[in-house]
Amino acid sequence: MAIDRQSTSRVALIPAQRQAMILEILQTDGAAAVQQLADAIGASVATVRRDLETLEAKGFLDRTFGGASLRARALQRLEPGHAVSAHIHHDEKVAIGNAAAARIEPYQSVIFDSSSTVREAARAVLERDVPITAITNDLMIAQMLASSSAVTLLTIGGRVRTGSMTLYGSPGEEFLAGVKADQALIGAHAVTLDGPSEVAIEITRIKQLMAGAARCVRVLADHTKLGDASTFRICGIEDIDELITDEKADPAICAGLRERGLAVTLVSGGAG
Repeated sequence: MAIDRQSTSRVALIPAQRQAMILEILQTDGAAAVQQLADAIGASVATVRRDLETLEAKGFLDRTFGGASLRARALQRLEPGHAVSAHIHHDEKVAIGNAAAARIEPYQSVIFDSSSTVREAARAVLERDVPITAITNDLMIAQMLASSSAVTLLTIGGRVRTGSMTLYGSPGEEFLAGVKADQALIGAHAVTLDGPSEVAIEITRIKQLMAGAARCVRVLADHTKLGDASTFRICGIEDIDELITDEKADPAICAGLRERGLAVTLVSGGAG
């Protein structure tokens, strides 16, 4: 989601959109005054204060006199929730999803991981009307792809993770053990030279199985995910065929990943 701080008009945004914009601004600036945030978002000061209270309660920031600052490594250690996450760096996620969808060939079998960026790849596949077999643990992706007569859809089954659209555990884990798909599109909370990582162990296990169940593994992650590891490693760099990220990604990290043999593709995330 590219934010034009000079031209953002006062519009009725849902809380998830406002909170995503606040996190984006704090990611870039580190700290901001309440009035600055209100001007950038096009919301009232009172509304921004309520959003800051919510984000502080979730552990993402510290409120200061007249403003807020992002907590160190908050976005590497914590999950904003699927509603907020979908709006963070949305333009970049759409571009990454489009690039991933363009790599899917007709009649391939494709695993779609549960992530906001992979969801954009599924949306792009739907728009292209590509005939594929899709396997997913994401209820929103499943609902989206179920509307296409070109897609043969399989959901892996399992328990719905609280506060998300993600399925994990049995019988999905057993199902994936018997799959060998053409591609797996995997989201990650963080990507380093050691590989992609996640914040929750139960989600990490599903991603590990997905990566092992495909002939080609593509990790989809915007530039903010590169450079600082989360708690649980999904797999090594040697287990990934391609990282698709956006052009704001740190050149040094991209160079390091390429030196380790990983194909890194940079896409334009629109105006920013």
